[in-house]
Amino acid sequence: MKRSAMILILPTLAFLLILVVYPTVYLFYMMFQSFNPLLDVAPHFVGLGNFITFINDPEAIYAIFIMLFLTAITIPAELGLGILLGILLSSRYLYGRSILAPLLLIPMSIPAVIIGLNWKMIFFTEGPLNAFLQSMGIPPQPWLSAPFGNPFNTIFCLAVLDVWQWTPFIALAVSSGIESAPAEVREAASLDGASEMQILRHIILPMIKSVIIIILLLRIIDSLKIFDIIYMLTYGGPGSVTTTLPFYIYKVGFTLTAARADLGYASLLAVILLLIASILVVMVLMRVLKIEKVIWE
Repeated sequence: MKRSAMILILPTLAFLLILVVYPTVYLFYMMFQSFNPLLDVAPHFVGLGNFITFINDPEAIYAIFIMLFLTAITIPAELGLGILLGILLSSRYLYGRSILAPLLLIPMSIPAVIIGLNWKMIFFTEGPLNAFLQSMGIPPQPWLSAPFGNPFNTIFCLAVLDVWQWTPFIALAVSSGIESAPAEVREAASLDGASEMQILRHIILPMIKSVIIIILLLRIIDSLKIFDIIYMLTYGGPGSVTTTLPFYIYKVGFTLTAARADLGYASLLAVILLLIASILVVMVLMRVLKIEKVIWE
């Protein structure tokens, strides 16, 4: 029985080894190598050379800062708006939920390429957003450039787009969690004299804490990996204003247009991205689940 079970899981193990384990091991191997396909025949060992390059690379440091800055802006906004919208969706006083819920799926179901092109047209200098502002007597704004030397104007546009796309996901997940709470608990609390707000705050939301934690972790990881929207909307510009670490890895390792174009250096940057994501996830778990004592004792 055990032998037949092992035979059945062999294809899955082979799949994991080929597509997960081997690329990961090779990634760690390549971060000690240097290889530019335009100049080198094969990778060659450079030891800590890529680490020294990273320390002296201001573009990489800036890309990490922009990535973390975008995450710090979008995650709290998405989580706060998503929870509020989820509470509204689960309210018994809301009519038309069967229509509203499918509409909220639209931002998530549209391919990132289409989203980037559509929002690029919206933010264009002669686009509908500036046309609306002009109709209100407000001068048009160069949304996808850096007006008056302020590079964060474009970053704000990226943050708005990310919040628009992923807040509905959090709202629907929170709404499903609230609706899955046992009706008996609500009835018992109501009989004890608790108001609906007190039931929601002290009973329902603590019951769906695990759902919120999972959503938070998923969104943090996904926010750190943001690439497709930047590729379509700004291509890391203007200049390198919106170049996050994933996009910088793409430029260094795949387009070979960066000043330090090298597949080995790109592998090191990918490992750094993995470490940053792992550290943030552990920090969130330690903070939310309060497992500091479990780790240190």
